[in-house]
Amino acid sequence: MLITLWIGIAAVYPPVLVPGPFESLCALFNLAVAGQLWAPLALTFLRFAAGFAIAFLLGAGLGVWAGSRQSVYKLIQPAVSLLQAVPPVSWMLLAILWLGTNGGTQVFVVSLALFPVFFFNSVQGIQRVPRELLEMAAVFCIGRARQVRDIIWPALLPFWSAAFAINIGTGWKIVVMSELISGQTGIGAAMNTARVYLKTEEVMGWTLLVALLGMGLEGLVRTSASGRRGKPHALRTNQYDV
Repeated sequence: MLITLWIGIAAVYPPVLVPGPFESLCALFNLAVAGQLWAPLALTFLRFAAGFAIAFLLGAGLGVWAGSRQSVYKLIQPAVSLLQAVPPVSWMLLAILWLGTNGGTQVFVVSLALFPVFFFNSVQGIQRVPRELLEMAAVFCIGRARQVRDIIWPALLPFWSAAFAINIGTGWKIVVMSELISGQTGIGAAMNTARVYLKTEEVMGWTLLVALLGMGLEGLVRTSASGRRGKPHALRTNQYDV
């Protein structure tokens, strides 16, 4: 339906305003043949992966710590809530002043934008750990590694899976938008250059590629999370909750 609608709108307006799907795919193919597709794509993906990893490590680490200690949560939670309320575009403008227009700006913005989701989901996950099971494990002298594997990890996994599914799509869009505003390389910068020279078919082609990659990454995470929920560990988690 969307492709049919796209073709219908492209038939009404000139290609410089709304190029059709065929013209957009041809533009992507020409970029690939000319060697102008893979380098921006790889650079954008590396920036996204770096920002995502930093956000997860910091957010999950602080979230688990804050969820385990109420005093730490009361100290950190207001700052993280304030961080979450600031729109990513504000961080982009500030990061340009602080870090320039190189790759550090995009990684910084992605990390700050995704960090609160990992933090709050980790707090909720660690608070859902069955305390009676931890007490029973301590009575029977169960090792810490086994407690983490069989009690803490199953409680955290659903919340981390949800955070991954949300942040994959959000982070991918943010890194491209950040490159468009502040970058000189990457997919966003390539889209901006195409816009300046009125190569609308390239803009549409890049947009289509970004959308498909974002959907693919999010679908991969959701599929992986569904598969993990079907394993015995997840069944034991349900029994623990009961």
